[in-house]
Amino acid sequence: MELAVAMLLILLILASWRVLSESRLLVDMTLVSDASNNGGFCLDGSLPAYHLHRGFGAGESNWLLQFEGGGWCNDIQSCLDRAKTKRGSSLYMNKLEDFNGILSNDASLNPDFYNWNRVKLRYCDGGSFSGDAKFDNGTSVLYFRGQKIWEAIILDLLPKGLGKADKALLSGCSAGGLSSFLQCENFHRTLPTNTTVKCLSDAGFFLDERDIALNYTMRTFFENLVSLQGIEKNLDRKLH
Repeated sequence: MELAVAMLLILLILASWRVLSESRLLVDMTLVSDASNNGGFCLDGSLPAYHLHRGFGAGESNWLLQFEGGGWCNDIQSCLDRAKTKRGSSLYMNKLEDFNGILSNDASLNPDFYNWNRVKLRYCDGGSFSGDAKFDNGTSVLYFRGQKIWEAIILDLLPKGLGKADKALLSGCSAGGLSSFLQCENFHRTLPTNTTVKCLSDAGFFLDERDIALNYTMRTFFENLVSLQGIEKNLDRKLH
C-alpha cells in the first residue's frame, strides 16, 4: 500500500513538472555582433547579449526592456573571478532564457505587458551598464564597458522596431534596477519625441546609511566601483 502511494506521488510530481516545462517560455539569446565596433565587451572580452520575444496584437508597437541584476565587482580580483562566470562573459550564459514575471507572455500572469516586445538585457560588465574603462597589466585584461554595451544593444534594437515604439518601459531589479535609474534619461533621449517612456527601478535604490557596525559600507563599495570602472563621466550631471 505504501509503495503504491509513493508511486502515485512520484507520477503526480512528474506530471506537474511536465506541465510546467511545457508552459515555460524559453527565448533564444542574441549576440550583439556590432558591439565590437565601439568596444562594448563583457568583462572577459566576449560579446554582450540579449533575449527578445516579439510582441503581438495591441502590444506589437510597445517595448519593455529589462536589465538583468546580479550585483557588482569593485576590485580587480572580484572582477577577474566574475569574468569566469555568466555575470562576466556571454560564453557562460544559458542560450535560452526563461521569460517569466514581467516578461511572461501569459495574460493571466502579466496582463499589462504580455503582448509587448519584451527584451532581457544580459548583465556581464559588473558595473550596472555604466562603466567605460579597461584594465590591462600585461597578464590579465578586463573590459569595464557597461555604457558601451548599453549603447550597442540600443543601436541593435532600434531598427528592429524600438525606434518606432509607441510606448517603452525600461526596467530592472537590484543592480539592474540601478541600471534603469542611471540610463533612464539616455533611454528617453534615444527614442522619438512622441514615444511614451517610463522607467521602473525594482529594488534598485541603495541607501547611503551606516550599517550595523556603524560603517558606511555601501558608500565605500560604490566609490571603489565608480573609480575602477570609470563610471563618473557617464553619470547624468543631475544625479551628482
